[in-house]
Amino acid sequence: MPSTIAVRGMLRTDALRVSRDRFLIGITLYILAVTAAMRWLIPSLTIDIAAEWRFNLTPYHPLLISYFIVQLAPMVPGIIGGFLLLESREDGTVKALLVSPNPLTGYIAIVCVVMFVSAMMLTVVQATIIGVALPPLPALIAVGLAAASGAPMFALLIAALANNKVQAFAYMKVFGLGPLLVTLAYFLPEPWQWSAAIYPPYCASKAYWVAEAGGGEWPLWILGGLASSVIWIGVLQRLFLRAAQK
Repeated sequence: MPSTIAVRGMLRTDALRVSRDRFLIGITLYILAVTAAMRWLIPSLTIDIAAEWRFNLTPYHPLLISYFIVQLAPMVPGIIGGFLLLESREDGTVKALLVSPNPLTGYIAIVCVVMFVSAMMLTVVQATIIGVALPPLPALIAVGLAAASGAPMFALLIAALANNKVQAFAYMKVFGLGPLLVTLAYFLPEPWQWSAAIYPPYCASKAYWVAEAGGGEWPLWILGGLASSVIWIGVLQRLFLRAAQK
């Protein structure tokens, strides 16, 4: 593993990169602004839709909330981490680490841990701000853990497949369809709905829906999501290492 001095240097360098990138700062501020607006917007829309079209939106609150805090929130640290890893490939940092005493896998682990913790905190904070259709706090924290694993997955996928930032933006649009898969799965009857579990973030959303409804089997979905995420992260890390050696 890299030394403490090396870890500090890596984190300092990545922090400077983020602070200088207006896009990464902008997308973070955007997601926080949308979260704050939803605290007022969801109850208001529920009332307006009921009055205008006589449609009760309340049963779909868990789907709406989970879409933003379970599916979209982890993508923000994932995008930031993906661009950091990609920039490290472009400026030669990755190749330098391949022959340095500080292993490349250590750097990847550091970035993934930072993304994981950031995504978990963002998920829980967003849920607290919105304050609508929330599961019990223990379940919410567990959902945050399962959802946060999507951040390193998203980052490694971008950094492994894209060769530059233009390609990264294109891949972001494609990978951004993942949350829509979860939304469509919500309307499928079980057990057909479970087929979406091949996409690990689905498990975090499913745990959210079950816990919010008062069900007791949500821990199984948390464990399933974490287990499948570990497998996916392992595969994607190998894919990134292979791309880094080119």
